[in-house]
Amino acid sequence: MIEFSLSKLNMLIFVTAVAAIVVFFMSAVNSNMKTRQSYELVYKVGRELKTGIENNSYCTVKFINIPRNIQTNSGGGNVFNMKYKLNISSYDLDDDSKTLVLTILDRKENPRIYAAYSVDYNGKVVLFESESCDNYPACDMTVVNKSVNFDPSKVDSIDSQILFAKTIDNGKPTIYLIPCVKKSGIYSCRHFLTTGDLFGITLKEAIPCLGNVYDLVSFDSQINEGVPE
Repeated sequence: MIEFSLSKLNMLIFVTAVAAIVVFFMSAVNSNMKTRQSYELVYKVGRELKTGIENNSYCTVKFINIPRNIQTNSGGGNVFNMKYKLNISSYDLDDDSKTLVLTILDRKENPRIYAAYSVDYNGKVVLFESESCDNYPACDMTVVNKSVNFDPSKVDSIDSQILFAKTIDNGKPTIYLIPCVKKSGIYSCRHFLTTGDLFGITLKEAIPCLGNVYDLVSFDSQINEGVPE
């Protein structure tokens, strides 16, 4: 009887140890996948920004897609996928050197940084963040000076796309980053582009190659291709 009990106990210990090893291994793999996928995402967004910044057109616009979650493809389903924030911050290194730093963070109270990427630029950058979208697509936005968090995992998020725009006026470029998403064929940032105030003018007036935002076909083609002023 004692031998039988010891045998069962040893089996329980063995099974528990194996389970612990499996859980530890899956956790390590999941963490590595989060880091890898985070870097791939921040690199993709960074390259999109770099391409737009280096475009010689006097007016360029395009969408940059960002996923709602970091996909780890481990464990099956969405259990191990990570909700995240994409932080974009602007830093002045000196009078002629500036950089945008893109960072992927989790959404915890004390967030962990999973990946970062930097893009150099000159001129001026205008960052926007969404305040509310109670009457979609009439979304409110506000200008942020140096740093913004795009949070695509929010309920009814309007941050799952970034509208990138760059204008050049008298040889001086201005970069705009605006949260936007397409639902049922309507872009959430369309209303804001014609009503949002930016230094006394609407954003549509500041970015002339946006064209007629009420003409969805025209707006789509210009967003996707970029049209010179």
